[in-house]
Parts: sequence; C-alpha cells; structure tokens
Amino acid sequence: MTKLELEQQLKETHERFIALVESIPETDYDLPTDNPAWKVGDILFHITLGPRALALEIWLTIHARGAYNFAMRHFPSRLFNRVNAWFGSGRSERVSRQGLLKAYGQAHAVIKSELRRAREEDLVKTAIYPLDYVSDLKGEVSVERLFRYVTGHFEEHEAALRLRH
Repeated sequence: MTKLELEQQLKETHERFIALVESIPETDYDLPTDNPAWKVGDILFHITLGPRALALEIWLTIHARGAYNFAMRHFPSRLFNRVNAWFGSGRSERVSRQGLLKAYGQAHAVIKSELRRAREEDLVKTAIYPLDYVSDLKGEVSVERLFRYVTGHFEEHEAALRLRH
C-alpha cells in the first residue's frame, strides 16, 4: 500500500470506530464480554490505545530497529500480555462515549502524524515480532503492516463487540 492508501484506511477505521461507539449505549459498557477480564467499555477503551502503541512501534522500527528487535526478543510475552490486559481492564466504569471518541481522535492524530513523517521507503523496514505476542503480528513485520494493523486491531475487537449487540 502507498502512504495515500494507508491514510485512507486509517481515516475509514476512525470513522468505523465512531460508528461503533455511537451504536453501543453507555449503559452497556459494564456488560461482560467473551473475555472474562474485560467488559464492553474495557474493550472500547483498549481499541483507543492501538493507534498510539502502533505509532511508537513504527517509530522504533524506522529509527531504532536494532534496539527494538533486541527488546522484542528479550521482553517476556507474559509480561507484555499482563501490561496489555492492565491497560484495558477496569475502564468500563470510568469511560464515556465522549471520552472514547476524544481518546481515539487523539490516537488517530498520532498515527496520522507518524504516517506523514514516514517516507515511502520506510514502509518496507521490518521488525521481528515474537510468535507468542500478537498472533496477527508474528514474525517479520513491515512498517506498512503495522500501519495496516491499526485496522486489523480494530476489526478484531469490533467483531467481538458486534456479537454482543
């Protein structure tokens, strides 16, 4: 994909997030999901973290690939998963529709800024993701794939929430 195509995909994902949040009443944020650790509001909040986290990973892949690959090889997946779960859990009671829209809007601005700064030739740079981190990002992953995963991450959680509504 080109930068222009990635920008369009990010825009469409942002619009889909808005539609998803607007389709779920705030009273449902405290409902359980298939993941026993997270409620509906927790997953919505977790989705807002994806673009920021991926922007950081993209920056590291472009500018500090060696150090990033080293860290990825030596950072235990159980710790990664624990941190990831902590950032999402227990948010359902503290999030609001407006807060979610604002958080995702800010995260969207961050990922778009990273895309604007990236050069076309940066899109082919890669990092190695451990097999036991994020199943969709295992192995050698390009910067382009990381930008596309903003949508993949959203779709993974959107599907779980759509099943509930």
